[in-house]
Amino acid sequence: MFTAEQLKKLVRNYGVDLSYFDEDDPEASVIYTERRIIEENKKLLSPEDLDLLYQYDLKAVELYEKYKNYNTEAVDWLKETVKIFKSNLSPQLK
Repeated sequence: MFTAEQLKKLVRNYGVDLSYFDEDDPEASVIYTERRIIEENKKLLSPEDLDLLYQYDLKAVELYEKYKNYNTEAVDWLKETVKIFKSNLSPQLK
């Protein structure tokens, strides 16, 4: 179980890791893992942290759009990360 403070740090780390994303990055699975943990515990986040998370998720979508034609493991992990974010949007789009 995570504390709100730990989760806040994880959100910031997620944003930093996205800033350094590279289509050949062997550590790209970390981004997915961070985002999955955040998703499972996001009820602990403040409205400000949720807004920051949303901004980072938009960045993840932009990165995926930029690299989606690359056939690498890093891009596959980014795709899975974006799926988490998009699954949150689905109820709003219906």
